[in-house]
Amino acid sequence: MAVDLVLKDGIVIVNDSEKVQSVAIDSGKIEGFYKHGEEPEGKRTIDCRGLYILPGLIDMHVHLRDLNQSEKEDYETGTMAAAAGGITTVVDMPNSSPPVLTREVLDQKIASASAKCYVNVGFYAGIGKRFDTSMVPDILGLKVYPHSPLTEGVNYDIKRIKKCVQLANKHDLPLLFHPDSATMDEKPETREEFFLIHSCESEVNSLQAFLDAKVEYEARLHVCHVSCAATARLILEHRAEHTLTAEVTPHHMLLSGENFPHTDGVAKMLPPLRSPYDTQMLAQALCKKCAIDCVGSDHAPHISSEKTTSFLEAASGIPGLETTLPLVLTEVFEGRISWIDFLRCCCSGPAMILGIPSKGILAEGYDADIVVVRKQEWHISGADFYSKAKLTPFEGRRVLAKPVTTIVGGEVVYHEGRFMVGPGIVGRVPIRKV
Repeated sequence: MAVDLVLKDGIVIVNDSEKVQSVAIDSGKIEGFYKHGEEPEGKRTIDCRGLYILPGLIDMHVHLRDLNQSEKEDYETGTMAAAAGGITTVVDMPNSSPPVLTREVLDQKIASASAKCYVNVGFYAGIGKRFDTSMVPDILGLKVYPHSPLTEGVNYDIKRIKKCVQLANKHDLPLLFHPDSATMDEKPETREEFFLIHSCESEVNSLQAFLDAKVEYEARLHVCHVSCAATARLILEHRAEHTLTAEVTPHHMLLSGENFPHTDGVAKMLPPLRSPYDTQMLAQALCKKCAIDCVGSDHAPHISSEKTTSFLEAASGIPGLETTLPLVLTEVFEGRISWIDFLRCCCSGPAMILGIPSKGILAEGYDADIVVVRKQEWHISGADFYSKAKLTPFEGRRVLAKPVTTIVGGEVVYHEGRFMVGPGIVGRVPIRKV
């Protein structure tokens, strides 16, 4: 009996080595792996000679906006960007407008994403003065912003942090936090003050406060977008794979602040870009020391006028869904990151943290969420993004990997620059933890 799809004679990664195999897909799952000429008959076959067949990336840190911020991004453009970037699963942050603090808002986002998505979409919830427990079955984690609380009148002192850690422990959810001990009262008047307020010292102090709370309540903490070498060292000192995890963004690992004049907001983000030493140490923390578990894009789209204004007035955040795979795989092809580290930090690592074990690994019986990649030299151009956000600090950067085909749940969503299905046809919304 014919399987649904055969990816024929592609390059798969087996024990950190490249091996030519065909991958059969049936009923949304990976059916098996075959030598040339031994493949089952497929209702459809894609010739993958010379191409890499990899697990679809899982990006556990994205801001897809939608609802009241649809001019910046919506679930259609955001998930199209993900699919074009080889990302098959995204998890949406709760600091939207309105923020995800109630079941009502979560339901609005689920309904909107279900109708518009091109990939799997999961959700996080924030923690208001009272936590709406009815959200728990449909979220993958809790997210807090000590420097910019989602609820007015909330201060992230040690009592508040302990309450959040206790809540995460009670519901067996990871508690993600933005490590920054600055407060909303601190308004920079110069660029220098901006970087001083959001310093590495501020990042480390915030992490330490959450680590102190973790001593009393053994919850799962996840440190978002680590940007400083000192933060990575502190994480390594308290390393605990199941209760303390962390992520790094491609921009914090590959760019440093001294490369930009910061006259506008094209390279403005929170946390800000750091020194060349920090970028070097973050790469080591991800690969050599395994202090950092995964890569997240922190895709944070804004309209162009919010980024081209003066630095202090500009919004923080950059698009990342269409650049993560090309950037990180370039590090692999140029020998700075191993295949094992790539698969861990972009695929299986996020799946483990989120509790979605059927994803993130190219193996028999796993979900057929797959990206086919061509090793090809090209240059990043924001004008070509499917995201509504077109301005990127990686503009013109040479990369060596191009997503060719993206498959979600066994369905070909994106192939050779074209979308093969419409919105809302494929993808699980919401993704639920096992």
